[in-house]
Amino acid sequence: MRLTAWATALRRIPIATTIGAQAALLALLLTGRPCVAGIIAAVGITQSILLALSHHRAVHAADRIADLESDLAVAYLDPVTGLAVRRVAEHHLIDAAGTDVTVALIDVDGMHAINTTHTHDGGDRFLAELAARLEQASDVGDLVARLGGDEFVLVTPRDPRTLARSLTGVLAPPITIDGVTRPMAVSIGICRTPGGNPHRALGRADRAMYAAKRRGGGIAHYDPVRDGEPPAPGVRPAVRHRDRRPHGHRTGTS
Repeated sequence: MRLTAWATALRRIPIATTIGAQAALLALLLTGRPCVAGIIAAVGITQSILLALSHHRAVHAADRIADLESDLAVAYLDPVTGLAVRRVAEHHLIDAAGTDVTVALIDVDGMHAINTTHTHDGGDRFLAELAARLEQASDVGDLVARLGGDEFVLVTPRDPRTLARSLTGVLAPPITIDGVTRPMAVSIGICRTPGGNPHRALGRADRAMYAAKRRGGGIAHYDPVRDGEPPAPGVRPAVRHRDRRPHGHRTGTS
């Protein structure tokens, strides 16, 4: 039950109490006891005061709940792109239990160079434009989220080939930042997987994405023979994909 519903329910308790008490006293009055009228008046005044106080507390509580829910909604949105954050994507995949979903994990190629050339403000503009294009490729019921850094995910019930065509179309035009035209260069891993397990779904898409990155970008579909399964949660691979860099290459976001 939403918090506001609890506030509404609590607000009705004093009203029910007042009605019950006054009904009982009216019954006594009707039995021929005039002194009860004074008691009814006193109780009515008291209950009116209590109702006013209760209403004030309920309004204050409802306002506070609305503020908290607003803060929570903001916490679930990425401030740079306006997309959902990783936690939302994970819950979306959990809720997809019992169905198959297509997961596309998108990673920017050369993000470090973009930040170096155009500063981090230019990098943020690149990420915001990428987010807008991913939303263009999405359909009703899909989820687009920023996982963190320069990684994004799109979750859809559509088949992988259809999603790949949509992504190819929206990412084909270049982007212009500070008068410089750059390709929308990304590596994308796509997998079709049962919902319910975000670690497995994101892990498979991540492995396919690195297969695409190794061959210079573009889209790669998950191949269990080539890509294997992601390690169990909490297990760090012996060699991370991002550790596989040419000798002398500076460490940074790729």
